[in-house]
Amino acid sequence: MEEVQDELIHRLTIGRSAAQKKFHVPRQNVPVVNITYDSTPEDVKTWLQSKGFSPVTVNSLGVLNGAQLFSLNKDELKTVCPEGARVFNQITVQKAALEDSSGSSELQEIMRRRQEKISAAASDSGVESFDEGSSH
Repeated sequence: MEEVQDELIHRLTIGRSAAQKKFHVPRQNVPVVNITYDSTPEDVKTWLQSKGFSPVTVNSLGVLNGAQLFSLNKDELKTVCPEGARVFNQITVQKAALEDSSGSSELQEIMRRRQEKISAAASDSGVESFDEGSSH
């Protein structure tokens, strides 16, 4: 009975030490490539290659510029290339990233305009009250 318990403890200990090991998965050093509505066909081709699409997909869609690629819907992409659904998902991710980056600058621009309006209103109200006071 003691041997069984010792064996059980030994196996549990081995299991714990193996579970505690951290596994390192090597990452490939692939540069981050993004596309925008202003991307050239060469940029689109590089982006498709960086995402690991097949040569058929790269050749089919690599002739389009960013705006043309972004304008295609899922069905159109599936018609043009076998990986159309995956391309559509990657395009959706790119569009979301573009909206996030431009959205923050848009917000900053709106805030700047509001601040200018507030400053202008404050200076206008100061001038008006000065004018009103001098005309009496």
